[in-house]
Amino acid sequence: MSKFQIELKKVIIAISILATALLICSCRTGQKTDEASIAGSTRIYMFIGSYAAAEDPGLHVYSYDQESGSLKEIQQISGHPNPSFLAVHPSGKFLYAVNEIGNFMDRREGSVTSFIINKGELEYLNIQSSMGASPCHITILPDGSHVLVANYSAGNITALPVSHDGALEKATRVIQHEGSGPDQRRQRGPHAHSIYPSSDGSWIFAADLGTDKVMIYRNRGEDNLLIPNPASPYAKMVPGAGPRHLAFHPGGRWIYVINELNSTVTRLDFDDASGQVSVLESVTTLPAGWDDANFCADIHVHPGGKFLYASNRGHNSIAIFRIESDGRIVPAGHEPVRGDWPRNFSIDPAGKRLFVANQNSANITIFNIDQNSGDLTYTGEELKIDRPVCIKFLAL
Repeated sequence: MSKFQIELKKVIIAISILATALLICSCRTGQKTDEASIAGSTRIYMFIGSYAAAEDPGLHVYSYDQESGSLKEIQQISGHPNPSFLAVHPSGKFLYAVNEIGNFMDRREGSVTSFIINKGELEYLNIQSSMGASPCHITILPDGSHVLVANYSAGNITALPVSHDGALEKATRVIQHEGSGPDQRRQRGPHAHSIYPSSDGSWIFAADLGTDKVMIYRNRGEDNLLIPNPASPYAKMVPGAGPRHLAFHPGGRWIYVINELNSTVTRLDFDDASGQVSVLESVTTLPAGWDDANFCADIHVHPGGKFLYASNRGHNSIAIFRIESDGRIVPAGHEPVRGDWPRNFSIDPAGKRLFVANQNSANITIFNIDQNSGDLTYTGEELKIDRPVCIKFLAL
């Protein structure tokens, strides 16, 4: 063996020893050796719900690179009618979708479908009745124990237990709302439009468009779930406002309600100890001089707590607000959505981009968020999705 060959063999042995040592170290520290771990990146998935016939793809799944903003479709799912609104389980293992329909198993009810999330892809688990027609919103208690559903046409809210494997059990609580509002076309009866738990799950809020109320319920466990708050059973909006969705400030003290019928945002003061809520202010979502029809849809607070966004259907814009240190909201402009009928929108986990689901123009448009001003800048990018409704992110 030549001197060169001897030295080369020594180098190969040294490299082999070093590689083995690194592998052992990786195993001992529990680190993964896949490309995502090596790059130090977080896996993020984006789930999109839409209005679709059962035979058409209504659920779409994308992988999302938060740094570059790139998106890659990894799945389309059909077989589930109108999977309009979605919720991801706190464990990140399951996804739930309302089926916004008016007939399920020959009853005037909608349904809720559960899925396993397996490396971003969805696998069907089971389906249960929502116990009311036209379920339009779904959330999950922070402890993952129950799925909460708002049934628009029925005007009721329901709680469905989640089993250990993520499957849905039959509803154990059904609360029927009562009342009406002055708009005889939209408010002849109750229309539960959304339902949200507080950050610790001890309080639950349900916006009812038909009665101009945000209902307040206590959560004290399985036998005391969705109990009307005796100290403050609801927050009353201006007659004809039509509360639709709400968003909590990260500090927990303020709640912002988007009112569909009179195009306003109402700020509520919230006492976590008693559950009492009081109305503090209402601000229009529209610019001065706008006289055409408009119907607000969705509302979100930026993760940093300094900005608030609301969607206008008709004006077809995202209204931008600054949030002052005392919770007040100050109008800061409007950004056209580059589409028609922005039903819902979502902010990515890092608070860098805002995604708008434009129902009538069949596109999702993407905007960069200025971290200092809250201003939105259109990226020029869009996804073509038929009748998109809801966008949810999952970061693993």
